[in-house]
Amino acid sequence: MVLVVGGTNQGKYAFAKSLSDDVVRDFHVQVHNCMKQGKDPWELMSEELAAHSNGVFTMAELGCGLVPTDPFMGKYRETAGRISCALAAQAKAVYRVCCGIAVQIK
Repeated sequence: MVLVVGGTNQGKYAFAKSLSDDVVRDFHVQVHNCMKQGKDPWELMSEELAAHSNGVFTMAELGCGLVPTDPFMGKYRETAGRISCALAAQAKAVYRVCCGIAVQIK
């Protein structure tokens, strides 16, 4: 599995598609939706990793902006960040994309 991170609309998906046709796009959105439904996002991560073990996951960097005042959004941001760290630890490669330029960080 490969992880591609970066800010919103910075070219993560285009870069991910250049690596593989198996792209789990905007995984942070799936984490958000999972949490909104009261489900366990860590279970979702395990399921997606099993289904896309050779795929590419994209996630936006959420911790670079303002701290949310809404308790749910704060918990979501924290969870998405922790899941991003867990994915990065398991990934064979991690890239950060900024302004359409990918830099390998792992």
